Amino acid sequence: MTKHRDDAMGDLAQLARAIAESPYDAVVAVSPENVRYAGDVHIDTQRRIRDRLAFIVWPKHGNPVFLVCEMEATYVRANSWITDVRTYQEFVEDPMVVLAAILRELKVDAGHVAVETAYLAAKYHDELRRQCPKLAVSAAEPLFARVRMFKTPREKAQIIHAFHATEKAFLHAFSTVKIGEPERAVAVRLAEAILAGGADLISANHCNAGANTSFPHMAPSDYRVQAGDIVKGDSGGLFKQYLSNVGRTAKVGKPSAEDLSIWQKLREVHHKVIDECRVGKTGRELFELAKSTQQKLGLPFTYSHNGHSIGLSGHEHPIINPHEDIPYALGMLTTVETRVRIPGKVGYHMEDIIEIADGAPVWHAKHFPNEELLVIE
Repeated sequence: MTKHRDDAMGDLAQLARAIAESPYDAVVAVSPENVRYAGDVHIDTQRRIRDRLAFIVWPKHGNPVFLVCEMEATYVRANSWITDVRTYQEFVEDPMVVLAAILRELKVDAGHVAVETAYLAAKYHDELRRQCPKLAVSAAEPLFARVRMFKTPREKAQIIHAFHATEKAFLHAFSTVKIGEPERAVAVRLAEAILAGGADLISANHCNAGANTSFPHMAPSDYRVQAGDIVKGDSGGLFKQYLSNVGRTAKVGKPSAEDLSIWQKLREVHHKVIDECRVGKTGRELFELAKSTQQKLGLPFTYSHNGHSIGLSGHEHPIINPHEDIPYALGMLTTVETRVRIPGKVGYHMEDIIEIADGAPVWHAKHFPNEELLVIE
């Protein structure tokens, strides 16, 4: 069955318009995320083997050209809507030499081309300069980010499905915690449940107990869960390359007065920020709200962000940080990530996916809202 551009998960019509309206003669996707988005095909080895490069050269006038390692060409031809697929032979041909030949064929080698300069290693960038000395290069990342921050209905459904599957996995893993088991066992159970929920891979699995919860991204260890411990996770999976990112917290045994006080204050911050995830608001405004509210409640706030959009990348724009002035609009999603960490003692974490709607935001927590601390008996 022949694929067409309109069959893609992403909004490729909008990407084509963005390129046509840009100052660039062509735009080159290089990263696994933007190659996946523009070509609507995921090349697994591109993510795992950094020098196995793939490119999509999308000219302002004309059809895109897909350049891949020869061994991946059959798969790409079978699964991408792009019909012009070129190849290079790994370890024999320099992919930048082949890319430069395509730019010359398209007559843009002396023009203005946007390339993902933040992804492309310096040695490849230098080789492109040697091959095309008259080429003016700009960063392509802002153009892709502007397009990808608006999710299509299919993307939105995939991301929300991934969130719900991860929520269910957290509820299963945390509800079955046993005193004396290693926190690594809890993390394994969580990962297995995320995979059973439809994930292709685990993208992150920071699942800890006791004082280890005071670290933001500690790998699960052999520490054994004790009565009175907080159990915390910040984990997710890749669902058709779209990520989930969920934070949840539980208590082994009856919560202390301090646990309940901290959790109630964090939930107040969480609710206030989520309620302001509305059309026209900015990440800068939400960040300042989170920071000021949390500090007024007597909890430390030492963070550089308080949430982010999500999709093919873990952190997409708009980001809830003190520098983000992109206004939220219909079609956007964001996480809201509320947490506190007391070094060497304990940490509490919650993270949810929020949809920017016409009016009040849609909070998609459903299977494990974590409104109250989950008590593990």
